[in-house]
Amino acid sequence: MARAPVINPPASTLLALYRTMVMARAIERRLWVLERLERMVPSIRVTGFEALQVAAAAALRPGRDWVVSGPLDLALRLAMGMSPLDVMLAVFEKASPYASSASRLVNTPAMGGRHVAQAAGIAYATQVSGRDEVTLVCTDERGIYTGDWHEGLNFAGAHGLPLICLVEEIAGGSRPIARHLEASPATRAEGYGLAAETLDGGDFGAASAAFSRAAERARSNGGPTLIHALVPELTSTALDGGLRPPEELEAQAWQDPIDRMRRRLAAAGGLSDDADDEIQRESARAVAAAVVEARQAPSPEGAQALDNVFSSDLVG
Repeated sequence: MARAPVINPPASTLLALYRTMVMARAIERRLWVLERLERMVPSIRVTGFEALQVAAAAALRPGRDWVVSGPLDLALRLAMGMSPLDVMLAVFEKASPYASSASRLVNTPAMGGRHVAQAAGIAYATQVSGRDEVTLVCTDERGIYTGDWHEGLNFAGAHGLPLICLVEEIAGGSRPIARHLEASPATRAEGYGLAAETLDGGDFGAASAAFSRAAERARSNGGPTLIHALVPELTSTALDGGLRPPEELEAQAWQDPIDRMRRRLAAAGGLSDDADDEIQRESARAVAAAVVEARQAPSPEGAQALDNVFSSDLVG
C-alpha cells in the first residue's frame, strides 16, 4: 500500500494546535495545585504527551471519527472539541451539557487495555454499517499486558478494522531508550495482522506523518495500525517516586514537546515571544475561569447517569 504523503500544516494550523498544547499544560498545572491545596481532585499527568495527541487529533475528523481515550489524553480531548470548562465540570463531578455522543469522544471506566476491545467493537460496527469512520483507542504501556488488549487487536487484525491503537509510554529514568525499543509492542504487531510504527512522541512532525498514514490506511480498507510512542519523563519525580538528578533533568529538558513546537513556530515566523506570552496568559485565565464556573455549577440529577450510555446510532 502506498504511503500517505507527509503533510506540512500551515502556520495557522500549527499555532492552533500549539494553543491546545499550552491549554492542556495549564489545566494539568491547575489540577496539581488543587490536588495539593484542597486534596479533592487527582492531578492528571499529561506533560510530554501534548504534541503526540494534537498530531493524532489533526489526522481525525471531529464528530465523525471515534476516540476512545484514557486518563493521559487531555490534549487529545481538547483538540477533538472539549473545552477547559468541560474538563473542570468532570473533575468537580458537576452537571455538564457536553455531549460525548455528538463529538464521538467515548469515556469509559475500563482500565489498562480493556477499552481496546470496546474500541474494536466500535470499529467493527462502523465497518459492517459501511460508514467511513476511523476509531482511535489509546492506552499506556501497562495496558498491553491485559487479555482484552490482545483480544481487541486480534479481532481488529482478523477483520481488517479501521482502528488505530496508540500505546503511550514514558521513556526515561534508569531504563535506556534502546530497552524500550526492544520491548516495543510494534515488534509483535505483524502477528496480529497490524501495521505498526514506533516513534518519538515529542516530535510533532513524526507523529503527524504516522497518524496521517494510519488514518489513510484505515479509510482505504487497509486495516488497523498500532503506533507505539515514547515520550520523555519531564517531571522532577522519577517513576519510582524519588527525585531525578539535576543532570538528567537538564539533559532531557530540550525534549519538552511544547518547547519543540514553539521553536518550530518561531523558526517559521509564526510565533513571537510576545505572542507566546499572551497565549500562556490566555490559557491560565481560561483555566482559572473554568474552575470558578465549575465550582458554581449544579450537581447532576440522578437520571443523567444514563446520558450517553446507550445508543442505537452505531448499528442504525
